Amino acid sequence: MKRPPNPGDDSSANAAEQQAKVLELRRKRLTFADIGAQLGFSAQRAHQIYSAALKAIPAMQVEQHREEELTLIDDAIKDLWPLAHDHNRPRTAVEAWNSIRGWAERKARLLGLDVPTRVSVDAENLGREIGELLDALGGRPDDDGDDD
Repeated sequence: MKRPPNPGDDSSANAAEQQAKVLELRRKRLTFADIGAQLGFSAQRAHQIYSAALKAIPAMQVEQHREEELTLIDDAIKDLWPLAHDHNRPRTAVEAWNSIRGWAERKARLLGLDVPTRVSVDAENLGREIGELLDALGGRPDDDGDDD
């Protein structure tokens, strides 16, 4: 199996050609295994080249790629929907719902819907704000719990 050049290596025109070819094949919905087999390297290497290519392309093209993926997801769900509601074939319906769930998860990841929100706490100001809240509520409790 031939070793392709590193996709991050700007000195190699061949790397850019490989990235373009991997992107083209991926847009045609080939698996990484199929892409690797066609281009002469492993599925893992095809995925590495694909990931590097996505990082290198302009944001407008990434948005176009995202739109294509969303269209694929919507079309797949639309095609699965009747199968999911086929009460005469419960096993097929369950499999269709499972596939719909998978596509929905992919869509959520693509749109960033499941990204956790990050909360940062400024410890320096937190103590001051707690003190202000306690003062507003009628004073601070004694350390020993005694009201003297």
